[in-house]
Amino acid sequence: MTEYHDYLIVLSPPESVINSVKQLKDSSAKVIGEYDSHYSKAHITVQYWPRKRQVWIEPMIPKLERDLQNLSPAVLDINGFDYFDHAEKPTIYTKLKSTQQTEIWFKHLRRYFSKPDFEPHISIARSIPTAAFNKLWPHFKDLEWNEQIKIDRLTILRRETIGHEKVYKKIKEIPFNSRYDFYTFANSKLKAPAIPLKRVNTQQFSLF
Repeated sequence: MTEYHDYLIVLSPPESVINSVKQLKDSSAKVIGEYDSHYSKAHITVQYWPRKRQVWIEPMIPKLERDLQNLSPAVLDINGFDYFDHAEKPTIYTKLKSTQQTEIWFKHLRRYFSKPDFEPHISIARSIPTAAFNKLWPHFKDLEWNEQIKIDRLTILRRETIGHEKVYKKIKEIPFNSRYDFYTFANSKLKAPAIPLKRVNTQQFSLF
């Protein structure tokens, strides 16, 4: 085991969404061939801490557990697909609809981390060559996925920075406060409370 580790802080969607994303990744590989993020498990990235010592990070976890009791579980709406146009390495991802409630929830989550504002999403094909993107995006452009999901915990993953263990492994799951309702929590932070919208659950996909 090496002295330094990379830490990845994520939100994990329900198992049904993880399976649907895996199906989409497998279908994508049939279109463009193997790509780096093909086998990564579906997640929403919150914070990446590269090259950190365990003695720096892991003593912080008990405080984080206490802090996250100030947050409700989150209710998020999957709303189709989009892409980040990062020069020659675009990323295709599953969109999460942004509302006043979700914005305020993520704002409060970011208070406990050093990461600035970011767009929550679930990557499907991350940083692929432009030629692969041009071949793959037409399959996703008009593909519909509308589903409401609940995120009830934060997950801390760790891998060796240098060494043979280059796969992230789960070291801690921290639940949010289940006594808090998401809409009650979020609307209490807003001047004008809004009524939540329900979404149709569709989980079967085909890119062909």
